[in-house]
Formats: sequence, C-alpha cells, structure tokens
Amino acid sequence: MKNFRLFLALASCFGMPGMASIAHAQSNVTVYGNADASFDVVTVRGQTTAPALRFQRVSTNGSVLGFKGAEALGSGLKAVFQFESNVSFDAGGSIGTSRSSFVGLSGPLGKVIMGRFAGPARSLAITLDVNDSIGSGNALMGKLGGALATNPGVRSAVTSSRFDTNTPNAIAYVSPVIADLQATVLYSANEKKSDAPGARVNTSSAALGLNYAHGPLWVGSVFERVGEKNDLAVPALVGVGANEALTEARLGGMVDFGNATVRVLVGQTRATGSLGDAKQLVWGLGGTFNVSANGKITGQRYHAGDISGSSLGVPGSRFSSGADTGATLYSLGYEHNLSKHTLLKANVAYLKNDAKTATHGGGGYDFGKTATGFAGDGLVLSGMQLGMRYNF
Repeated sequence: MKNFRLFLALASCFGMPGMASIAHAQSNVTVYGNADASFDVVTVRGQTTAPALRFQRVSTNGSVLGFKGAEALGSGLKAVFQFESNVSFDAGGSIGTSRSSFVGLSGPLGKVIMGRFAGPARSLAITLDVNDSIGSGNALMGKLGGALATNPGVRSAVTSSRFDTNTPNAIAYVSPVIADLQATVLYSANEKKSDAPGARVNTSSAALGLNYAHGPLWVGSVFERVGEKNDLAVPALVGVGANEALTEARLGGMVDFGNATVRVLVGQTRATGSLGDAKQLVWGLGGTFNVSANGKITGQRYHAGDISGSSLGVPGSRFSSGADTGATLYSLGYEHNLSKHTLLKANVAYLKNDAKTATHGGGGYDFGKTATGFAGDGLVLSGMQLGMRYNF
C-alpha cells in the first residue's frame, strides 16, 4: 500500500503550492489493490454440449483498485471512506464500480457507513472460502437452484447469488468488539419502489450478522431478508408469486491450528410468495495446510441439496419439481508466496449439476467467479488455472 507523501514532495519540488496543500490534506489516503490474472483451461460436458466444449482464456480474477482514508475528528471519532473498483485487463479492459465503496463515521461506539458494500452474508462466505476464483463456493451458495444467480449465461462473468454481491443503497452499523463478539446490522433502501396499479413493487432488505473470535476459533452467523412486495404481474427475483420474500440463514466457523485451518459453512435459502415456498440447503467443508513457510495447499467441497417446498409443481411457480436440482463442487489448489506482495497459484475445480437443475426450475449452476456461461441439466464443468497475484 502507498500513500500520497510522494505526490506532496513532487508538488513542492515543482513549485505548485496549491497542489502541495491538496496533497497534504490527502496524506492519510491509501491506495491499495491487487492485479490477479490466470491462464485457464475450461471444459464443459453434458447433455446440451456434445461433444465436450473446451476453451482457454486469461482471467482477471477479482483484480481491485481502491482508495481509502480516515480523518481524526477528536474524542476518538473518525471520518472514514473507501472507493473500490473492480479492474478487468484481459479481453477489453475496464474499470467497474460494483465493488465496496462507502463513507461514514467510526468511533468507540462502533462504525456507521453508507454506500455499496458487502453485507454480513457475503462477508461470512468470503471469510470461510479457501478459493477466490474458479473453485469458489459461491458457485452454489445462496442460489436456490440457480434462480438467484447474477449474470446467468455470461462467460467469464461473476455469477454469485443475490446474497453474495455487494449491497447497494445500504446503511450499516458495525459494533465494537465486546467479549469477543461483534455485530453488524444492515438496511438496503427501496429506491426502485413503484406504486403503479397492477405493477407495484417495493424491494428492500435487512441483515443481521454476529461474529465470535477467540484464540484459534472463529464463528459467524447471518440472517438476511429481502422483501419485494410485488404484484403478481411483476417479475420477482425467484418466481413464487406475489409478495415474494427471500431469506438467507448461514452459520459457519473456522479453527486455525497454526499450520492448517478447517472451515465449515451451512446456509439455507428460502423464497416465499402467494404460490408457496421453495428452499434449499447448501453446505461446504474446506481447509488449508501449510507445506512450507511460503506455500500452502487449499481444498474444499460444497454441496447443494435438492429444492423443496410447497410451491413446487404449483401452476405459475418457477419450480415444477425438486428432484435432481442440486449440485456438487470440488476444488483443490496450491499457493506459493514469492514475496510479501507476489503470489503464484494453481487451482483445479470440478462442478457437477444434477440431472434436472434447469428442467425443474432454477436454471442450474455455473462457476461463481470466471463463469463458463453454461449451466443446466447434468452439465459437468471443470477447469484448471495457473496464475499470479500482485498485492499493493
């Protein structure tokens, strides 16, 4: 990470007092991020892709450019901000605005921020996931058979669930740590509310997260609810009728043994509406093992069970049945630190859709990050990555 003292020195040397004063005012601003790229070999097999489709690509796996800072206001109170952008520099480079950005106040009683940022569900999943690219557990978490996947069918996109993206129009309170416990409360406002007769919709969300950390043990829990209050004619996020509401409950933990970690995460996603409900249980088990001072092995297995609920088979519901609507993901990787900033990595991932993931409703599962663009009945996705990351 780097601050703006260099800019201040250059401004002074070149006789720009105005610019120097600006640089001085911003001397607490930090530039940070990472450049992460990999060469991928991807194979898609299944009922709709015969023979198998194989392709290669260069992926920029969550590369980030960010600015953050704080100003002391006295009595322990600080003003804080963060602007963070996702950076793509493979096919058609771009800088996006979907990352975590906020402004707020922090003090002895906690922190209040407003903007777009990770909610408790996303933060919990990131903490316990051992893979941040092709083998990430967000391929399955919170997707309800694929119904809640973002960017479905888009190759190389992020297809995380509604609960695993940064929350827009959000305000959150993060408590101080008390007796090893810390709480987060979040509300996302109903900016897109419509009162048009027959097309009413009023979507907002609220979330509560609670984390416990003591010695080698870390435990987190989350409950999040999205209320849509939609008329029947308005397409809902899932498709189980009018007044649809979504809930996500997660519980997970990690034990750090020093040279190894073990992690577990369980989540239940549920949609309720005038046609009934649909729900799905997903669990993941993973770990890391240090094989040297600079290298570690990572691995995990995630499994999504079949969808169940009273809306299955109801006319108008998205889900015709729950049979064979789950999936299983495996990932194995190795990471080697060349220095404090530079990391080499290798990952393999395998994702198997059950036989009726698309036919019976949700649409199926794709890799959560650097997607293949394919999901559906019986599809099997596999990939291998060789890459590096430079952190600054």
